[in-house]
Amino acid sequence: MITTYKEALKYIFTDKILPYNQQNLIKANSLLWNPLKDIKVIHIAWTNWKGSVSKMVFSVLKEANKSVWVFTNPFIIDKKERFLTDKWYINETEFITLTNKIKELPLTLARFERWTLLAFLFFKLKKVEFAIIEVWLWWRLDPTNIVNPYITCITSISLDHQDILWKTKKEISYEKAWIIKENIPIFINHKNKVIEEIAKQKNAKLIYTDTKKETNLLWNHQQKNAWLAYEMCKYLKINENTILSWLKKVNHIWRLQFIKNNLLIDWAHNEEWINALKEYLKNITDKYDDIYYCIQLKKWKKLNLITNIIWKNKKYILINKKNKKLKEQNKLLEEFQKQDINTQILTPRQIITQASKKENYLYVIFWSLYVLWDFIELS
Repeated sequence: MITTYKEALKYIFTDKILPYNQQNLIKANSLLWNPLKDIKVIHIAWTNWKGSVSKMVFSVLKEANKSVWVFTNPFIIDKKERFLTDKWYINETEFITLTNKIKELPLTLARFERWTLLAFLFFKLKKVEFAIIEVWLWWRLDPTNIVNPYITCITSISLDHQDILWKTKKEISYEKAWIIKENIPIFINHKNKVIEEIAKQKNAKLIYTDTKKETNLLWNHQQKNAWLAYEMCKYLKINENTILSWLKKVNHIWRLQFIKNNLLIDWAHNEEWINALKEYLKNITDKYDDIYYCIQLKKWKKLNLITNIIWKNKKYILINKKNKKLKEQNKLLEEFQKQDINTQILTPRQIITQASKKENYLYVIFWSLYVLWDFIELS
């Protein structure tokens, strides 16, 4: 039996990745007495913006005095952040108790399956009315795809994770379409022939949200996300004034977040998201003398997605941060040099210090989630 939180974390999130087996997971879910059977599941798929839409819907439902829970990814500091209730995160005692229930199952489960089942059990433990479940990564093969949702949502379709996933938007659309279930409404804010075709086959009402609503989260794409959240909450019979009010009070960090007047962080890490960041920056450039772009990249990401496609001849700072998932500093520096780009190499603390001395310059920290928390913590 697991007795400590550290042991529970090791069991649930072990790095050993087994092949996904949906039938195995369905069996495990059945042995746990189908924890979600009495809960209204809001199932959200994505390339970008799932976190924003989830937090918007969560904010509104919470204010409407609904018992609501979010299964989200990624986390910033602690893995418990993935399991968020209307009160706070899962606590360590709950985490240990539920982990033991999963460990007792007579099945071998992959880590994605283990933490998904833990979420389902946590759901049941808290007796929530609504569960907002974000698709993890794999869509059709995603462990969350065994749920029987009350409503579903696709926030965007664009390219990302091509090293391990699909290479075209059409392929991605077919994979995401697996979230669509028979006779269950699907909310989407963009036209997509594949999604339309699958929704028609499954008699799922397709609800388009193609305009904007006001939100405190910055820039145009968030206003479009707010319309998605607005229509979903309306469908859930939430008072319109409550919806409109709480779309302006969403708590969602590291999404175009100013942590100081000239220090902006954003988790832009693929082409669609970087373009949204670029458009936002165009809107505020007249407030600053110039912009420093401060980045680090995951090992498989290419610098030219930023420099060749998005920004050329700009001021870059390479963030000096060690993490096993990030590129080695020397390798990233070589990529800058091959493109004849001069760059400074600074730690997060040095960047914050420099920004405090150059208040007329904007420092934008983006691309890797693994560096954002350093800036939040130090500021």
